[in-house]
Amino acid sequence: GVRGPRGGYTLARERRRISVGEIIRVVGALENTPVAEAETCSPLGVQIIGPLWDEVQQEMMARLDAISVEDLCARARDVGIAPESRRPADFNI
Repeated sequence: GVRGPRGGYTLARERRRISVGEIIRVVGALENTPVAEAETCSPLGVQIIGPLWDEVQQEMMARLDAISVEDLCARARDVGIAPESRRPADFNI
């Protein structure tokens, strides 16, 4: 998408075709946070906690993949959060 004058974005695709999971992956790739090296972790961390964390992340991402930007907009409307402009543009992230 393209950054707008008030900080929002004009999306390259329809809101219903963009998932929260996609957004998280893009932001994560931009941050590129290094993961702890296996040599510095305990066996419990490497063999138990690491795989458990990977499993939890996969489950969370599957859930976020099922939520679209349009879903977020609908939730905002449902609780009375009005968009900054009246035109049906995009959800500010």
